Amino acid sequence: MQKLTIIIFLLIFNLNFGQEKVYKLISKTENSDINYKAFKKFDNLKIYKNDGLKKAFEPIKGKNDVYFFIADYKGDSFDGTRKTFHDYLILKVDPKTELILDGFQYTLEWAEPPAISDLYKLTEKNIKIYNGLELKFLKMELVESDYMIDWKTKLNENGILKITK
Repeated sequence: MQKLTIIIFLLIFNLNFGQEKVYKLISKTENSDINYKAFKKFDNLKIYKNDGLKKAFEPIKGKNDVYFFIADYKGDSFDGTRKTFHDYLILKVDPKTELILDGFQYTLEWAEPPAISDLYKLTEKNIKIYNGLELKFLKMELVESDYMIDWKTKLNENGILKITK
């Protein structure tokens, strides 16, 4: 457990200093919603089967707009190698006001199960979506679970949303 804590600390330390992530818009889906049922399964190991993690970021029918972003970046893996990581970000937005209503962020290559131990949820719900929005303004917090790490409850990463090309 101590070794795992050190590895996680090194990963976070390595990412937080000087590296700004760019969350590039992959899709915007109108008349949609976040698939909350899929995100509730993040505390179960079955989420790793059949691309369940990726499928959670696919919107379902609803009345809002859903934006899906990916930020890719280089970082140190738990095995000591340098690799590319992908942070997935999904945001539910009111189409009339452009206010962000909800959202989740997850690192696809998170190596330590269960997946919920790296799932962050938006807590700031009074922000309009716009190109260049800094991730820190969304105030994302770790989803509450039995696997929470006290010193990693807030998402403290430099990142911006890139909506336009």
